[in-house]
Amino acid sequence: MAWGKVLQREFYNRDPVTVAKELLGKVLVRETPEGVTAGVIVETEAYLAQGDPANHAFRGMTDRNKSMFGPPGCAYVYRIHQVCCLNAVTEPEGVPSAVLIRALMPIEGIELMRERLGRFDSLPTTGPGKLCKAMAIDLSLDGWDLTLGERLWVAEDEPVKFAESDIAVTARIGVTAAKELPLRFFLRRQPFVNFVSHLGSRVR
Repeated sequence: MAWGKVLQREFYNRDPVTVAKELLGKVLVRETPEGVTAGVIVETEAYLAQGDPANHAFRGMTDRNKSMFGPPGCAYVYRIHQVCCLNAVTEPEGVPSAVLIRALMPIEGIELMRERLGRFDSLPTTGPGKLCKAMAIDLSLDGWDLTLGERLWVAEDEPVKFAESDIAVTARIGVTAAKELPLRFFLRRQPFVNFVSHLGSRVR
């Protein structure tokens, strides 16, 4: 399946809250020798460059987080608990903010996703770690330029139509610092947004 125009750097060169909201409905595409996998982004989290102790770059640049300081539109991939998580870097180069892509609605390569997970799974892309395993996203893609339109990118296509009122906002999950900030966004009535992740989070 051919995907439309690739999101360019100016899309990402904005504050992470705006980018997190506007990534909803866009299509994340991964191209590998085994085939193409793609899914509609249905859940994101914003991480702020200032005043956000949950941001990996809160205490400055390290070998692990240096991609966050790169140009907007680059990937920041990190490993946690033996799985990888994918972020899109936002704002101008040198400003370490990003958007975590938390869940997808699979629309291409679903069987390949299931094979990579090693088991039958009707919801193979709920959660950032599961998403990366299903899409073969690993540390080799840390720093990758998402605006190139090859290997890994986000397309402007919006296969799922929704209104502003369909976007829900909650506090972030899985963090201990600044966990009260309302910086998690997802599309309502989406089974690919893990229900367990809603528990304890007030939905707006």
